[in-house]
Amino acid sequence: MDSKVFQKQHQQQALCRVTSLEEKDLDPWTAWAYRPRTLSLLLLGACLLVWASGALQPDALSSLDRATNVTRGIWAMIAVFLGYCLLQAPPTILIRPHPAIWRLVHGISVVYLVFLTFLLFQTCDDSRQFMKYLHPDLGIGLPERSYGSDCRLYTPENPNNRFKNFYDTVMDEFVIAHVLGWWGKAIMIRNHSLLWVLSIGFEIMEVTFKHMLPNFSECWWDSIILDIVICNWIGIWAGMKTVNYFDGKTYVWVGLSRQPDLFHKVKRSLGQFTPATWDKDEWNPLSGPLRFVQVLVLVVIILTVELDAFFLKFCLWIPPSNPLNKYRLFIWWLIANPAIREYNSYLQDRKRTKKLGAFCWLSLANCIVEVLICVKFGKGLYPERMPHWIVCFWSCFGSATVIFLAIWWLRQYIRRNQSLNNNKKIN
Repeated sequence: MDSKVFQKQHQQQALCRVTSLEEKDLDPWTAWAYRPRTLSLLLLGACLLVWASGALQPDALSSLDRATNVTRGIWAMIAVFLGYCLLQAPPTILIRPHPAIWRLVHGISVVYLVFLTFLLFQTCDDSRQFMKYLHPDLGIGLPERSYGSDCRLYTPENPNNRFKNFYDTVMDEFVIAHVLGWWGKAIMIRNHSLLWVLSIGFEIMEVTFKHMLPNFSECWWDSIILDIVICNWIGIWAGMKTVNYFDGKTYVWVGLSRQPDLFHKVKRSLGQFTPATWDKDEWNPLSGPLRFVQVLVLVVIILTVELDAFFLKFCLWIPPSNPLNKYRLFIWWLIANPAIREYNSYLQDRKRTKKLGAFCWLSLANCIVEVLICVKFGKGLYPERMPHWIVCFWSCFGSATVIFLAIWWLRQYIRRNQSLNNNKKIN
């Protein structure tokens, strides 16, 4: 009996190895990149540690001060952890350009979560001063720019530029970020309706919190025309064009060694940075009250992550032009790609017992800790109270949503019972 069980397990493991995508598509020219080299890289990493730490020559680094040693030690600690994730982190559903890249992104996500947790246990002033270790220009209080102080398009009193307000708004660094951001969101979400809900939803968030952040105070033409109609529309349109392009492709991959000439070899090499397959996400928020709530949770999390960018830079004194803002957005974009794929797979799975994917779990954890930092450090920074009409609006909206979901669920429950009763009568 034991031998039969062992033989069956051995056959299943062999089948998994044969049918895995990485092994099935191996090409003789690139097979070396998919072979495990954990011991070789471990020895290489140990040699790098010996060289960087001065383990064999401790006197060579004796001239460095304590702060420098601590900084180098922290960066080395992060590098060791990322090296481990590069080799041993759990796989994800994305495999291009190489599964190791997404294992590295998994490690970066964990490092970011640990960093946020560290900031959460500091005071607001200590956190602001700590940011100097990440960028020397930080740690200094900065005034927030308001876009709604003067909403005139034409300013005749300014002889140098009579359309200065419009020019300053159009040339702001957030304009390009809007277009690129919505292009990236469209590639990840792949649903027109959901994208427009997010687009309009964020403008509502700006109106909701503009009493807290002057940066959210915008003119009507900036919010409606420049943001929604122009920037967001261009980003969504370009993103959905990209989605339709990949959705319409035929995915038959031929190895590099089988390409006929140099042009096709280069084309195949560049194709490695495109998806191996393309899944058409089906969100279907109107298929039932449960699915509606699940999609609504995704919308709330995405809007919260976007709001965190503004509240974090306000609390930690990070100017919009600082590269740390771009680094955070890039990290979130890397994390969100597999996270949204995992969440959609989680919704499509019909099993009773399901497990949330690693990237999806990390995204939720990072979002929660970012919110906690904004709440803790924001105490005393927002003297103005939320306007009464905004409180009434969200109270009515929340109540209407709950009533709508209750009626929807009740109607489905009645229809289900009627269907069961009719089946019993027929039988």
